[in-house]
Amino acid sequence: MRKRKRHFIKRKYGNKYLIDCSLYSKSSFKLPQYPFITSVYCILFVTSGKGSIMVDNNNIHLKKGTLLFIRPNQVRQWQNISSDFDAYLLVFENEFIETFFQDSFFIYRFPFFHNTTTLCTLECNNEFLTSLTDLCSTITHELSNLREDSHHYLRSILYNILIQINRKYMAYYGLSVNSFQNNTGLQFKKILEVKIRNYHRVEDYANLLKISRAHLNNISKKTFGLPVSAIIKERLLTEIKRELLYTDKSIKEICFGMNFSDVPNLIRFFKKHTGMNPNEYRLNYTK
Repeated sequence: MRKRKRHFIKRKYGNKYLIDCSLYSKSSFKLPQYPFITSVYCILFVTSGKGSIMVDNNNIHLKKGTLLFIRPNQVRQWQNISSDFDAYLLVFENEFIETFFQDSFFIYRFPFFHNTTTLCTLECNNEFLTSLTDLCSTITHELSNLREDSHHYLRSILYNILIQINRKYMAYYGLSVNSFQNNTGLQFKKILEVKIRNYHRVEDYANLLKISRAHLNNISKKTFGLPVSAIIKERLLTEIKRELLYTDKSIKEICFGMNFSDVPNLIRFFKKHTGMNPNEYRLNYTK
């Protein structure tokens, strides 16, 4: 099934406000049943009901207290949503908060969006959920009553939400407080998102960063808990799976679009890490 792109309305509230927040039950937004992607960061705060969503072919169950984090261009598809399902959906573009802090790696410092070794969900108790949804409600109210300084106020609320979640997330998954602070490691992650279709080797990224392969590997292990090769492999597999499941491209088209030297090379790589060749994978997961 071909994925669709849903566009964030950048000028819904004017040029300053690359953010939006709404409660599902009070909005006209409907959860699409088809695969889609967006260009924004999303946080879902489930307040009632239950359901599930596929994110890059991973089935994630949702219930009251679930926080779901999705970064740009991840393919998602809603499934089995109960009639009493409700949630706040907070979406924002990186630019909205990155420019405020003048930190090009700001959003990469939050593992709930960009870690490879942990899930993109967090389960929270009623007290913590209420504290977050109260802030979401404040954002919604402010967007309906904009003032000259609202963009500063909204950034401060968003920052508050991100920091609160980050503290809980780091503690829940046992991550080091010093993780995701190394700028070189974060620059690697940022470059990987842009270059994964062109570069598949550790040496490629070390050269782009102008450091040695060994140094990059040490940084990766300290920052992400994995060697560079493992992060590249997982990111490359994710990109291939997206092409197989959500496009009609042939294996040959995927091969050359992903910069493999030939089709057998792609098939060997994919089968080694999934146990199936690409066509088998496509047939099994698109039935």
